[in-house]
Amino acid sequence: MSGIRYRPSIDGMRAIAVLGVLLFHLDECLLPGGFVGVDVFFVISGYLITSIIYRAAEANHFSISRFYQRRISRIFPVLFAVTLAILVAASWIYSPQDFASAGALAVASVLSVANLKLMLQGDYFDVTADSQPFLHFWSLSVEEQFYIFLPVLLMVAQRFRFSRGVLLSVLWILALSSFAACLYATPLNPTWAFYLLPTRAWELLAGAILAVTATRAGQSSLRAKNALSLIGLSLIVLSMGLINESMPFPGYVALFPVLGSVLLIGVAHEPEQLTERLLSHDWLIRIGRLSYSLYLWHWPIYCFVDYRLFSDTPSVRIGLKVALTVACSVASYFLIEKPFRAYLNQPQRKSLGFIGLAVGVAMLGWAGYTIRQDNYIDSSVREIASGGIQFPGESNSPRIVLMGDSNGSMYGTMMKSLAAEEKLNLNVISVAAGAPFPGTRQYRESLKCLQSYQPDVTVFAAAWATKLDGDQAKLTVALDAILQHSSSIVLITQPPVLPQNATRQYFREHGIEPVYEDAELESRRHRTNEFLATLASDRIAVVRINSEFQRPDGEIVLLNKAGRQLFHDRAHLSEHGAQRVKPQVSAAIRELLKRGSQSEGRQSSNSSDGRGSATDQRRHGQLPQDRASEVRTAGHKILYSYDRSSPPID
Repeated sequence: MSGIRYRPSIDGMRAIAVLGVLLFHLDECLLPGGFVGVDVFFVISGYLITSIIYRAAEANHFSISRFYQRRISRIFPVLFAVTLAILVAASWIYSPQDFASAGALAVASVLSVANLKLMLQGDYFDVTADSQPFLHFWSLSVEEQFYIFLPVLLMVAQRFRFSRGVLLSVLWILALSSFAACLYATPLNPTWAFYLLPTRAWELLAGAILAVTATRAGQSSLRAKNALSLIGLSLIVLSMGLINESMPFPGYVALFPVLGSVLLIGVAHEPEQLTERLLSHDWLIRIGRLSYSLYLWHWPIYCFVDYRLFSDTPSVRIGLKVALTVACSVASYFLIEKPFRAYLNQPQRKSLGFIGLAVGVAMLGWAGYTIRQDNYIDSSVREIASGGIQFPGESNSPRIVLMGDSNGSMYGTMMKSLAAEEKLNLNVISVAAGAPFPGTRQYRESLKCLQSYQPDVTVFAAAWATKLDGDQAKLTVALDAILQHSSSIVLITQPPVLPQNATRQYFREHGIEPVYEDAELESRRHRTNEFLATLASDRIAVVRINSEFQRPDGEIVLLNKAGRQLFHDRAHLSEHGAQRVKPQVSAAIRELLKRGSQSEGRQSSNSSDGRGSATDQRRHGQLPQDRASEVRTAGHKILYSYDRSSPPID
């Protein structure tokens, strides 16, 4: 495949682009629009890659397999190394929930669909930047998706002998269509406009058009070249200084750094040009060559430092970020990027490159998937119908079911470890953002699951104050129905809800200070938790957890003794927080199982027909349908019936 003549000033452009991104992420006040460095990268990439493909196609020796071999050797060795390093570091630094999120994004990143994953991620849990170490991989995914289609287009042009004019017309139509889509989508859905290839392709196509145009600006005067290239450089620099996150982006705003990049690249480059001399400075070239490694390493390092050291001073964090980024990037460039590119780029190692890509994607994808599954256990309504997420214990061991919404799922990994320790069978049927109360599909499917498995204990947790919303009858009806199919129930009260300012970002900016729950939320939550306490009976245990997370004066406990965060977000405990609840939940389950065992013993001794205990009879549908029992609680009673076909009785 033909190469193109090396242009030092393009490495200088890379340096400006990556420094803009690094400074913006270090502190957006340093360079509010530094994120447009990605747009500069898009134009450079479109220009260089199209130049290589187009010249090879013109010479009739373009090979698509050779093209992808070059992409693999250039992109994936460092990408795989950084992905692995992120997962290892996240396992030590992050809470299990955030580690699970990193695992899911690792899968998307190695499959080059990180942009789609981030676009669809949603904001059910308050997503914080320092818990998203793969966030910057979105741009790599956009590029890789673009380079699925571009070689095919150029091969078609070669096959049907498109003239340069026809090919340029096609590229212009695609670029203008993409830009129009960008302008249309940005005000309607800026997140989609930011992440999607169709709304970003015009930036890469701008570089592609330059490559095919092969402008003959050499005939222009040096004065005109200087003027145009200085305008281009000024547009990039001004964009980084004047554009900010409050502006609708990409939209028309992205046109300025893109146009600046086009002018810098498109104007013929002479050694005498001022911009060529500026951008060809030795240090800029060195940084430009490191730009890929710098881009990949800086963001996860920033995330981990901010996440773990949010209570340290800004100078400590900034110093550590810069030092680690430089050290990792330099090591990555000389030990991984440069040697692997040279080795894998040799024609005779084409097969090795493709095999390495497949093995790397498979292994890291599997690792990410496993991490996601093991560290955040959350069912779906569809999964509930088949028993939810199941963790088998010993065949004759008691069965427990975890039911609820996201406040139930936040106990998923804790319940998994508890079940393993006690050798219990566990089904998780809690659903984040769910509604496990009468009138919903989740509730109906949950009852079917309970009816099928007849658990010994159902652990039920939810955002009670929000989901009940003063309608306490919804819970009594639900408990009545659950007790038709479950020997007993553990209710876990709702933990405090953090105020808006209880974030790592706030603490980084203002320092650690006491945190208190909003008075109205606290009052409503306490009332609901007190109502739950009145439901305690021989078959219903209520685990009250407030004292684990709130001091007598109302201050919320944010960290454990090891300095780990007890809250995942405002309304959900982290796994470290869930572990504080584990002893109480375990004790409640053991007590209920003990009561059930004693009850079975008494019923078995009173039975003369040899049909076994009442619990065994109930599980196998052997008790008469008209038999009913009554559970008396403080202040009210709940009737439950063994008749599966009859509705709950209030």
